[in-house]
Amino acid sequence: MDLAALQNALLRSKFDHWLFYSFAESNPLAVEVLGLGGRHLTRRFAYLMPLAGEPRLLAHRLELERFDHLPGERIPYARWQEFDRGLERLLEGVARVALDYQPGARIPYLSWVDAGFVERVRALGVEVVSAALPMLHLQTWSADDLATHRRAATVLHEAKNAALAFLRARLPDDPPRELEVQRVMLDAFAKHGLEYDHPPIVAFGAGAARPHYAPQAGSDDTLQPGDVVLLDLWAREPGGVYADITWMAGWRVSPKVLQAWEAVAAARDRAVTLVREAYAAGRHPAGWEADRAAREVLEARGYGAHVLHRTGHHLGRTGPHGSGTHLDDFESHDTRPLIPGLAFTVEPGVYLEGRFGIRSEIDVFLHEDGPEVTTEVQRELEAL
Repeated sequence: MDLAALQNALLRSKFDHWLFYSFAESNPLAVEVLGLGGRHLTRRFAYLMPLAGEPRLLAHRLELERFDHLPGERIPYARWQEFDRGLERLLEGVARVALDYQPGARIPYLSWVDAGFVERVRALGVEVVSAALPMLHLQTWSADDLATHRRAATVLHEAKNAALAFLRARLPDDPPRELEVQRVMLDAFAKHGLEYDHPPIVAFGAGAARPHYAPQAGSDDTLQPGDVVLLDLWAREPGGVYADITWMAGWRVSPKVLQAWEAVAAARDRAVTLVREAYAAGRHPAGWEADRAAREVLEARGYGAHVLHRTGHHLGRTGPHGSGTHLDDFESHDTRPLIPGLAFTVEPGVYLEGRFGIRSEIDVFLHEDGPEVTTEVQRELEAL
């Protein structure tokens, strides 16, 4: 845990106290930020981080040693009565705290503290506010992070190109199965030592109409004439941050497929343009604005009913989906700003159930003066 980074996040958010709370590992944000992953937590704990002064820890006597790496005063408990008294002591002199909570659960990615604990804090006369802003400032990338992302992105495109070459080599006489194409990309990951939390998606035809489709041994499809091919792959260097792309191809596809592709590509580009224009005007747009801009393109072209997910997600460290601002006014209304240092995907998609799906995904990093697209941008559907 970086104490200075936490206090800087508080300072930039204009908060005086940040209260981390979790039952065991029920709050993954607290576990990640405090460096508690893999420490076998089974009891409640609370950690108060002040803008100035010494932090305070309330933890079960059985598990105090799990927190040895955290600075500050220790308040041990065992009985529930001790926990109650310890919480009073922890919050003594505190008027307002930020918690991993979101009013109305409007941004569920941040709503990890249960309502009962929020009630207990408020009952002590402490105002509770969302930790969305300080958490956001912890999600920005360093120059080293960006370098690892660029290297990972290079490998993703190498893997994607290998998959396309493999497909072309097998057509038209010996069409491959989805898992065969997936193996080509996994071999490229292994060659460069990349990590991933799930194998890449390879979806043919109707499978591409299911955004989180995953081919399975014995039931994966064989490519057929008229099928689209969706390749969605994400990975990182060990200790680095993620890159995440989706690329589309097709084997003798219909004009309707090409029409859908053009709509998705236009929606993708519109989201990037909105962010670029906002930065040029001196403001940081909210995540929902970019999502709405992309979706308006799809709706205007008649695909509104075929949108199933938000336009993009924050790129993380421990997984491809991080805890920063998402491009979302669809599944949630993400009011958080797209501040410099954040990275995110732009991946609009349309999905015609039982027929085909189209998605195009790029990665974007935000510099002080605006967005940089850090991955290749697909301009045309790959013809196989």
